[in-house]
Amino acid sequence: MPAVIRDKEDSESSSEDEQEDHPCIVWYGRKIPVLIFQAEAIVSKDGNIRSVGERYNLAFKIVRTESRLVRGILINHGFHEVHPNSNDFNLMWTGSHLKPYLLRNLQDFQRVNHFPRSYELTRKDRLYKNIQRMQQIHGFKNFHIIPQTFVLPSEFQEFCSSFSKDRGPWIIKPVASSRGRGIYLVSNPNQIPLDENILVSRYISNPLLIDDFKFDVRLYVLVTSYEPLIIYLYEEGLARFATVRYDRAAKNIKNQFMHLTNYSVNKKSSDYVSCDDPEVEDYGNKWSMSAILRYLKQEGKDTTLLMGQVEDLVIKAVLSAELQIATACKMFVPHRNNCFELYGFDVLIDSNLKPWLLEVNLSPSLACDAPLDLKIKASMISDMFSLVGFVCQNPLVRQARPGRAAHDRSFRYQSQKPQRPSTAQPCMGFTKGSNHPARVINHPWASDPYQPLTLTPMD
Repeated sequence: MPAVIRDKEDSESSSEDEQEDHPCIVWYGRKIPVLIFQAEAIVSKDGNIRSVGERYNLAFKIVRTESRLVRGILINHGFHEVHPNSNDFNLMWTGSHLKPYLLRNLQDFQRVNHFPRSYELTRKDRLYKNIQRMQQIHGFKNFHIIPQTFVLPSEFQEFCSSFSKDRGPWIIKPVASSRGRGIYLVSNPNQIPLDENILVSRYISNPLLIDDFKFDVRLYVLVTSYEPLIIYLYEEGLARFATVRYDRAAKNIKNQFMHLTNYSVNKKSSDYVSCDDPEVEDYGNKWSMSAILRYLKQEGKDTTLLMGQVEDLVIKAVLSAELQIATACKMFVPHRNNCFELYGFDVLIDSNLKPWLLEVNLSPSLACDAPLDLKIKASMISDMFSLVGFVCQNPLVRQARPGRAAHDRSFRYQSQKPQRPSTAQPCMGFTKGSNHPARVINHPWASDPYQPLTLTPMD
């Protein structure tokens, strides 16, 4: 279940021995307890919060990655960690894609943090090709969310043709790297190696600046289902600043601390400024998204329009890979709710207040190098786990449960098919405290134009 909706009538008609009143439990229907996560557990270590996980013997395993934050939140909710080879788990948190045979053997109460073929979004070359396909089908302007891009060496001649009209600079990126590795700017095609697959993109030379510094924004996007497509955009994010004031002069083209905003790059700069106060969100080289929006609003910018465009960008990017990932889920995933995915969207805003998608990250960093990181990411992870919906079931007790077909019928959207709308509508959801209801989105570019993109509200 992507999210759990409290049914008041069921709650009132259920017997007291079936439903326990606990701050970390909501009841799905009459008899299914589902865990609700509390962000404060990461620091409070409340025994009452731990009690539910301990009672149901909830378990997790972490495979091929390390995340102190995820481990801490789970343990403080009463989960215990099992060996990476164990099959007795409620959650598998892994740093890479799962083999098909592992997916096929999942029980309906088990959750894993990746969809099959998520690389359709997170590999830079696949993201570009998928968005390019949508541009061809639905019109270039409707999917103009990434800078002009070419995959080399296969599109080298096309790139040279564009370069002759706009000499740059252009930015070079490996197709499957992260944390700013292998990224640099060029002003001549002769500077580009053609012995490996790389992306070359038009460099956005008019970035929006704050105090003359370039920045980008890391946004957290949760997908709990690709059929139907359910997207949550977290209401908070992190802005990462370069450490050298921006200057378009050609002599600065090799200065990574000016042109790249990746934290992994700029933390090595002697000019990097950190902040030790979690309540201060607009100081140093890392701000909260809320602080950015407050600053822009004070400067007279239309932040409502900006966030609408950001939400539209997120929807369109996910839609570009929807068909491939949904098809893989049908092939390999036995239960609709086994998989979920947290994506890290990196967005650059230009001086015209247009957001550009730079890349989508698989397994975005959950490291907490500053108090602001912990403040934002702990709340985000807790909300994510609540939305994913962990049924309180002892993984050692295996029960016969219906297969995918029966399971999907029970969650089928009960509605008349909506008419195809004329314009895209933004997404909502994934909200702290679950105070903001999400809404159904009918998007004109879904693979099935009559399939609503359902954003399920939390009660």
